[in-house]
Amino acid sequence: MLIGQDLYLFIDESGNFDFSEKGTSHLVMSVFFTSRPEVSSYRLARLKYLMLAQGINIANFHASFDLQAIRNSVFNELANFRNVGAHSFWLSKSDQRLDSHEASLIYGLLGEAISAQLIGSILGANISTVILVFDKALHAKDERAVRAKLKPLLVKTKIPFHIYFHNVSKDFNGQVADYVAWAQYVALERQEFRPLRALPANLAGSSNLLDAPRGLRRVTPSR
Repeated sequence: MLIGQDLYLFIDESGNFDFSEKGTSHLVMSVFFTSRPEVSSYRLARLKYLMLAQGINIANFHASFDLQAIRNSVFNELANFRNVGAHSFWLSKSDQRLDSHEASLIYGLLGEAISAQLIGSILGANISTVILVFDKALHAKDERAVRAKLKPLLVKTKIPFHIYFHNVSKDFNGQVADYVAWAQYVALERQEFRPLRALPANLAGSSNLLDAPRGLRRVTPSR
């Protein structure tokens, strides 16, 4: 975990919350963290404007929709990021340990995992505030439920925090979280490992969300 004045966590998911036969088999929720969001944002903004100058019409980066050439450029840029990190939490929807399929409860599990990681990694460190920025993919009612779940968990860190819901397409750091989540997702869902292998080690850590509260463990989807 990074040390700095403020710690920013950008959270995005890949897959969906549809637990019917029509839904995805996996759900991935990735946390990209940095104490210097302006630096990582600048690097992706620069890449975007270089592409515009080359005649590539790119409004924002979105891994599941971007052309392969654009993805390659983004992954190359991510490989050069310094003083940042990411950890992904994934679920297999067929896991019988999952008691509820409600989005707010799953986010509650994510809150347990994040708070446990914060407690274990930065307790007593020089972090003044933790800022969590989630993708605005939920209805207002679900957002309120997520806040209600996360707040008591994050209070345990004894570090001041703020929770926001923003559109990741409008934040380059959120777009990093999108790429990280997508790389993990396609490895799990489609056994497509090239994007995961393109991630640098500091962005490629992952855990089964149902195991994470009992201690993080680095795992990689079996090849």
